[in-house]
Amino acid sequence: MDIADIATKALKKIAVRKGKKLAKTTAAPVLEKAQPIRMKNRMDEFFNVGFASRVVMPESVTERKLFIAGYKMDHPVTGVNDPLTVNAMWIDCKDSGGIVLVSADIIGLTGYDVKKIRESLGDFTKQTGCKLISISCTHSHASIDTVGYWGRLLPPKSGIDKKYQAQLMQAIKEVCIKAYENRKEGKLYIGSVRVPEAIGKGRAAVNDKLTRLRFAPNDGSEETWFLNFGAHPNTMGGSNTNISADYPYYLREAINREKKVNVLFSVGAIASVNIADLAEDRLERTRLGGEALAKAALGIDNDEQLDAEITLVHQPYYAPIENYVLAFMFILGLCNSLAYPSKESSLGMALLTEMNYIKLGKQKILTLGGEAFAESIYGGYFSAEDSGTGIGPEVNATPLAEIAKDPDLIVYGVSNDMTGYMVPSNNAVLHPTQAYLSSARDNLDRNHYHETNGLSVDITHVIAREFADIIKRTER
Repeated sequence: MDIADIATKALKKIAVRKGKKLAKTTAAPVLEKAQPIRMKNRMDEFFNVGFASRVVMPESVTERKLFIAGYKMDHPVTGVNDPLTVNAMWIDCKDSGGIVLVSADIIGLTGYDVKKIRESLGDFTKQTGCKLISISCTHSHASIDTVGYWGRLLPPKSGIDKKYQAQLMQAIKEVCIKAYENRKEGKLYIGSVRVPEAIGKGRAAVNDKLTRLRFAPNDGSEETWFLNFGAHPNTMGGSNTNISADYPYYLREAINREKKVNVLFSVGAIASVNIADLAEDRLERTRLGGEALAKAALGIDNDEQLDAEITLVHQPYYAPIENYVLAFMFILGLCNSLAYPSKESSLGMALLTEMNYIKLGKQKILTLGGEAFAESIYGGYFSAEDSGTGIGPEVNATPLAEIAKDPDLIVYGVSNDMTGYMVPSNNAVLHPTQAYLSSARDNLDRNHYHETNGLSVDITHVIAREFADIIKRTER
């Protein structure tokens, strides 16, 4: 037995002890089945949409230690390549209330911090009738640690800088309010285009579709686009120490060189999917990836106007935690979490998280806190011969687009929480003695890193079950 085996046993024992303590001291709130909220403009075809943006950068990146997020612990920031921003889009259909979609150039936020932001906007929510504030993170691996995972290694310390975190949360609050104040009447469209040249090779299933939610104001002023694409913003690479929004920055910049547009961006099914190797130099590859997507977005020619209707289901749910390494990070306080006792977990713990089902006209959108594999959303699971376990796709959860009965379902990933990877069951491989601590190699000698950064290997089934329940209540 080596030291990693000993550490595995110790970490699991600590997590189980914490689960037992939670069971004695904390009661898990009972979660109601959320009923659909429906908003509809019965008078005309117009939506009201507003946009706001804020740069959210520290005054200095050298006055105190900030950590680059996404790759490894103890990776301090040394410079700036391009600025990080937060953007917000208010949408209503001239009925009571509306929703706010936020896009932030950060690695992620835990549900704990999202809850704090929403609470700080309590008066705004009451005054405007806002039904949902949804915060999607672009998941840039060159942004500042806003989760806590990537701080000091020895002794372990959270990577969150409290001053920057407060600045970030205030900026999100401000753009939500300003987006509402900036709302204008106009039409909302959905369009898409395939961009296979922007996707890196190596996956059996990818979704190379770039989708564009486009708002055109009646007064002819600047349009607002919300773009979605399934590739990891990790193009700057693991050795980079400069702050960057990665390819979403270059995507926005390239669009605005051709047409002045308000641009928001969210990642889709990004697990194990990267921008194509368009150049050897990392910065050049990042720029070219963003510009390829910008060119594609500018060329979308299949827009369909959306009816002025909004359907919303905001559904909290419990995700059992089996990953004792992540549980240990919660226990150490490296990141904030909404952990509660659970009988469905061998550790006795579950994360209180959420998903949001949004329909804008006919367009279906699902927000998820984690990083999905494309096959879990759109199908195309590995066969028994190609899977990491030798087991066929019959053990996998039903793909979410199939549950929604819509192959054009859009997923906003890394939204409203940070729940990690969601690995399909027949391709989930854990290390035999160091599960969740060390990556494993499968029967085809492929490395399985993603399992160590997910809540459990059963999370896809939990999500599919919750989503199916939402669809059953909503699509009647």
